[in-house]
Amino acid sequence: MKAGRGGETMAGMVVSVAEMRALEAAAVASGVPEAVLMDEAGAGAAAVVRQFFPVAGVALIYGGKGHNAGDAFVLAGHLVEAGWLVEVRMVFPEEVLRPLAVEKLAVLRGRVVRGAVGDEPPRGLTVIADGVLGTGAVGVLNAGVREACDEMNRFREVTGAMVAALDVPTGLDAETGDAAVGAVRADLTIAFGFPKTGHCADGAEDWCGRLAVVSLSGLEVLSDAGMRPRVLTPELLQTWLPGPRNFGMHKGAAGRVGVVAGSVGFTGAGQLASVAVGQAGAGLVTLFTERRAWAVMAAACPPEIMVRPLDSCREVMGMKFDAIAVGPGLGETPPPDLLTLLRDDPRPMVVDADALNAMAALPSGVPAWPAVGPRLLTPHPGEMERLLKRFAPELSGKSRRDQAVGLAKLTGAVVLLKGSRTCVATADGRVAYNGSGHPAMARGGMGDVLTGLTAAFMAGGMEPFRAACLGSWLIGAGAETWLRRHSGAEASLTASLVREYACRFALPGLRTGGY
Repeated sequence: MKAGRGGETMAGMVVSVAEMRALEAAAVASGVPEAVLMDEAGAGAAAVVRQFFPVAGVALIYGGKGHNAGDAFVLAGHLVEAGWLVEVRMVFPEEVLRPLAVEKLAVLRGRVVRGAVGDEPPRGLTVIADGVLGTGAVGVLNAGVREACDEMNRFREVTGAMVAALDVPTGLDAETGDAAVGAVRADLTIAFGFPKTGHCADGAEDWCGRLAVVSLSGLEVLSDAGMRPRVLTPELLQTWLPGPRNFGMHKGAAGRVGVVAGSVGFTGAGQLASVAVGQAGAGLVTLFTERRAWAVMAAACPPEIMVRPLDSCREVMGMKFDAIAVGPGLGETPPPDLLTLLRDDPRPMVVDADALNAMAALPSGVPAWPAVGPRLLTPHPGEMERLLKRFAPELSGKSRRDQAVGLAKLTGAVVLLKGSRTCVATADGRVAYNGSGHPAMARGGMGDVLTGLTAAFMAGGMEPFRAACLGSWLIGAGAETWLRRHSGAEASLTASLVREYACRFALPGLRTGGY
């Protein structure tokens, strides 16, 4: 999303269905034709699909009767022009289509296969596009729509084709995120204009899948745009990236990071985090690990990582670092003076994993915060539950957003609550959701990589909120990049591969484009 007319970026801003309808109406009233908005939506959807599938494939397009169908027909036309084999399946009789959808369908005549809904999907199916119902549809699905949804879901299971929902999966309430019986399960949802509140609701990720956002022309800036929740988009993240380095840059100026991680039996966590720090651009990386694990860690880490045995966290406090990462693989017995480091060191710090568990295990009455310096807390749901049980039991059972914001306000830290729809929150109420990623990332080590990336960005001067958002998006995009190049190999994805592709491909690619 480009900057609005008031000059303020609105990229990824979350709006209600009513707000989106009003914004579109205002754009039309200001002179932007509805047909232009539809053309932009369909063209943008095609661009997203082609980024996931650079080589032309086979697409099955389901069209309803409203503007969502028109978007789907425009998408179909762009895919045909790119060399795709496209079939359009109509869910309603053509005579009930809205005029603009009829107009876009007419453009397709003779260019796509149009057949009655059959029992079998086209051979070699790549993408199923759901353009049946848009964001205004709520409630129980009628028989014809339910049949189309059942077919899309069945074809997805049988063929492994990606289901791309246009604006919202059919059957999902775009306001609340509630799914009707028989709703489409999308692997990718392409939001038009702005993401809607239902896209970010707890549980909606199982229906929406990956989130992408397509810009539309002429949308006004809302008065409270600056504090609205955002879905992370390349357009937003690009504005946060540092510029090119000066030719005289040296390793000390590129950022010094200390990593306190790893222990006997958990050496991989320290290695993953430390290597991620270096690959994300930090100039000097020092890994501190317990003395019993030091020899193993020193042998396992690449030569660029300086590995030191740790007897007390006060040693870390006495060394020169621009940022510190603490927690991955520390084990159940934290190193001496860990709490002192977490609370009293003034430098930016990522607090993860066993460091969070150590905080949650503090006896009642022992304060853990506020810390002296900037902090980024990165709990997964289990770690968050332990933290809330100790410090804010009233937040247990609340929404992920409420938990993240509540913990951020309590601690003064930025909170990154991990999950398939990672939520990043600040004490002043800023909230961002990450839409990138893939279910194949559900395995160990991903959080360690995230810790390393965010620490490197913070060492380079990025504030914790932006570092958290960028790191979260990059590991998701890194996984997607690897999976595009290794189709069908989801079971082989590892945290090391995600780290490599996030740094080698997703981060450079973010500067030139993305989805």
